[in-house]
Amino acid sequence: MKHLTQLILLCAVLCIGLVPAGWCADTTRDTGYIVVTNPPVADFYTSTQYGQGPFTVSFFDGSHGAEPMTYRWDFGDGTTSERQNPTHTYKATGDFTVSLTVTNQYGSNTKTVPAYIGVGIPPVTEFSASPAEGTVPLTVQFMDESANRPMSWNWNFGDGTSSTDQNPVHIYTEPGRYFVTLRVNNHFGSDGLTKSDYISAVNPADAVPSVTPPVVKPKPEGFVGLILQARGTTEKNLPTAGLIPPQFMALAAVLTSMAILLIQFLIANISLLAQVAFKFARFFAELGGEHIVGILDEKEIAARRLAVRKLEPHFLGLSSTEVLVIEGAVIIVALAFMLADRAALTLEMVLIYIAVGAISVVLHDFAHRYFASKHGQDADTRFWGLGTVIMFITAWLFGNAFAQPYRNLVNRHDDMDTAKAGIEMVAGPVVSIILTFVFLGMVMLDGVWAIAGGIGFTINLIMAVYSLMPIKTMDGLEIWRWNRGLYLALFVPMVAFYFYVFAMVQ
Repeated sequence: MKHLTQLILLCAVLCIGLVPAGWCADTTRDTGYIVVTNPPVADFYTSTQYGQGPFTVSFFDGSHGAEPMTYRWDFGDGTTSERQNPTHTYKATGDFTVSLTVTNQYGSNTKTVPAYIGVGIPPVTEFSASPAEGTVPLTVQFMDESANRPMSWNWNFGDGTSSTDQNPVHIYTEPGRYFVTLRVNNHFGSDGLTKSDYISAVNPADAVPSVTPPVVKPKPEGFVGLILQARGTTEKNLPTAGLIPPQFMALAAVLTSMAILLIQFLIANISLLAQVAFKFARFFAELGGEHIVGILDEKEIAARRLAVRKLEPHFLGLSSTEVLVIEGAVIIVALAFMLADRAALTLEMVLIYIAVGAISVVLHDFAHRYFASKHGQDADTRFWGLGTVIMFITAWLFGNAFAQPYRNLVNRHDDMDTAKAGIEMVAGPVVSIILTFVFLGMVMLDGVWAIAGGIGFTINLIMAVYSLMPIKTMDGLEIWRWNRGLYLALFVPMVAFYFYVFAMVQ
């Protein structure tokens, strides 16, 4: 009984204590005496920070704080976004500062990262050494001259040693002839260059006392330096490099192109030779299942040379067939000049060559077409297989694509005067001459514009000179018949400038 009484008293005490405690807890909750805040802390990240323009970046919010939150992104190129996880495309080259401001009911916070996104192009390797020859021990100062801001360097001096300095000094202790390789990198890619037998180190007893150290010529500046930059390097590993000096490569391309045209002319006009060639061609065509006989047939040649199809225009005065011919010509021109320049076969370079080739071919062709239409002539744009062959042959052998893959045919009336015909023909070369110097001016810009400028300068200079040749397949013959003074005023300076660019400027 005593224990039962104690248990009852204990339960009563607990009940008396719990009732006020429950009242106190409810009062505290209802009146909001305790308030917990959760202000925002801005944070973000990306999957990649560096690339070639146009460069598309996906941004991801990593902020902390009470929801809901609002977001304001500043991408550093003058554009903003209020999405939580935006995607943005950078079109210009440079380093861009990115910031994110997040806001909720308790406040706001901003995170800013300077130079967080980088947009640029891969480097192009070039270097020099001074002196390049001498007696051992031979101390050589190497100078990096690479373009497009490389960030790291890897030298191989050819004697089993290397360096990662930008401008290293190296000592050759053993006699010999050494290759030197430099590979450079930046955020956007890498490039390498090897110069064979670049360093010559000899024993003091073998040295010629009268030999003076070579003089390193400074790089030309001004207009000559601009041409050198637009023309690019002449070290292209051409198959004719061991036979023809570099200064004669441009002349060799011209002579090869003219020789092929002369052979074609003889085949088309000397009946006996044409008959013999026709028989041989038919034999091999039937043997191989090909259809090349038509190329050598006199009637086919005459038809391709003179017949102008009357096609229904659909696109800016062009028929659908002619549009396909011009599109094909643009691709052929781009590939031929990529072969001539020994350009890297990357998507970016292919697109640049195609874009520049399109501008050059289309504007040249539309200049002809405008005046032909104005004079009421029937015009026809045809693919020219022989011109395509010449382009790739000269591009491969001489690094100079001296031809064009299409031709414009005009069915002129018998009573048409030479002035109208001359005006129609001179329009194309004049447009190419203008584009030559417009693209040359673009070389002074940075990045992809400078690359496009150099490519366009070369394409339009060669198109202008080739189209001014006084032969039947080109524009020059009609211009000569119309106004010889104007023809010489265009042809002579452009040919001289062509050889100056590709032969005399070193």
